[in-house]
Amino acid sequence: QVTQLSGGQQQRVALARALAPEPRILLLDEPLSNLDPALRERTRRELRAVIRRVGITTVIVTHEQEEAFDLGDRIAVLRSGRLEQVGTADALYTEPASAFVAGFVGRASSVDVEVIGSAGSDAVRVRVGGAEWTVPSRGRAGEPGRPARLLARPEALRIGPADPDQAVFVGTVTDRRFLGATSLFRVAADSGTVLEVEGPAGTAEVGARVGVVPAGAGLHLYPEGGT
Repeated sequence: QVTQLSGGQQQRVALARALAPEPRILLLDEPLSNLDPALRERTRRELRAVIRRVGITTVIVTHEQEEAFDLGDRIAVLRSGRLEQVGTADALYTEPASAFVAGFVGRASSVDVEVIGSAGSDAVRVRVGGAEWTVPSRGRAGEPGRPARLLARPEALRIGPADPDQAVFVGTVTDRRFLGATSLFRVAADSGTVLEVEGPAGTAEVGARVGVVPAGAGLHLYPEGGT
C-alpha cells in the first residue's frame, strides 16, 4: 500500500504515475524535494532522460539551482511574482540581467564602487578602495561619478599576498569550504567587505592574512540600489 511507503518512495511513485500517460504538458512542483541527495541525483537523471525521450513539455517549479540547471533547457527566475530573467543556465550565470539575478544564481560578493570613467564601449573604470578595476558596464551603472554595486563571482577573484600595494582588499581568511580540487575561501577585508574567493585547496588557512585581486571574468556592475 502507498501508505506503507517512505516519503521518498511515495514521491517516486507519484512521478511515475504522472509520466505514465505521457501527457503533452507536465507540471512538476518540487518533484525531488523528499529524496536524499544520492537518490535525488539518480532520480533527476532518470527524469531528464524520460522527459527528453518522450518529448514532454515540462514546467518544473524548484528552489534548487542545481536541479534547475540540470533539468531546464530554459530557466525563469521569479522574485515576488515578478519575472526577472529567462534564459539558459549559462546566460543566467554569465550575463545576469539584474543584481538580484547575479546574487541569486550562483554565488557573488557585493562590493560598493565608484565609476570614474569609460574604458571602451562596454566597460568602465571603477575605484575600489584605493585601486582601479576595469569591469563590464550595464546602462546607468556606467555613468562616471555615480556610486555603483559590483558583484564578483568567487572565480573572478584571486588570493595573493597581504600587501596593500598589490591587493585591492587586505583581510583575514575566516572560513574555508573544501570543494575537491578547489576551495571556497571567505575573506573579511579590513574595509568591512566580506568576499568569497575560489582557489586551489592549499591557497590559505583560516586565520591567514591575505590580499584579494580581480582574476578574470565574472564581475557584474549595477547602479547603487539596483535590483
